[in-house]
Amino acid sequence: MGLIILCWLGIMCQLPSAPGAAQSGTNPPDKSAYLAFVDRDYIFTVEIVKPGVPILNFVSMADTEQPLTAKEVRLTLENRKAPGRFFVVDTGDPKQPITTPSLKMRPRSSFGARLQGDFGDARELQGATITVGAEDFKLVPLTSFDFENLALKINRLNLGSPDFSDDWRILKFERIGSRIRIRRPALPPEQGLSTG
Repeated sequence: MGLIILCWLGIMCQLPSAPGAAQSGTNPPDKSAYLAFVDRDYIFTVEIVKPGVPILNFVSMADTEQPLTAKEVRLTLENRKAPGRFFVVDTGDPKQPITTPSLKMRPRSSFGARLQGDFGDARELQGATITVGAEDFKLVPLTSFDFENLALKINRLNLGSPDFSDDWRILKFERIGSRIRIRRPALPPEQGLSTG
């Protein structure tokens, strides 16, 4: 009997995994309905919930308030980049959502809203860029499996914690995406002004 079990286990270990089975650690997809950026200050996710309808969620672990405008959220579609126009915030009454061009990312907070813009019937995105202050946050595509795992970790974050390093260690967060400082062009020197 023991020999039969060993043979069965040996055969099962050699079989390929089922098609479509998601595994963490595999190569990230080129495009997906799920995007994310994660570092120790911010977490941004974008999820396409139905064709052309993205939901943006953020977690701010920073100690400062930052404005976030819809036009600074740019989704990379198949052949173009499309900025948002407005955030649509659910009020609990589907007939009366709040539409606003900007949100405030308060310190140690989380929030989500639908992003409204010219996204056609996009089902997947190649990426997204969110500009906050003088930095661009680049979101990258994730598999649905990796996105769901990230969502579970985010839901367990303690935003009231004085130090998020324990949460990072216990929940095994990893950095996702990239954060780039924006170079602003220098203003030309003022010419021909008289002070007299």
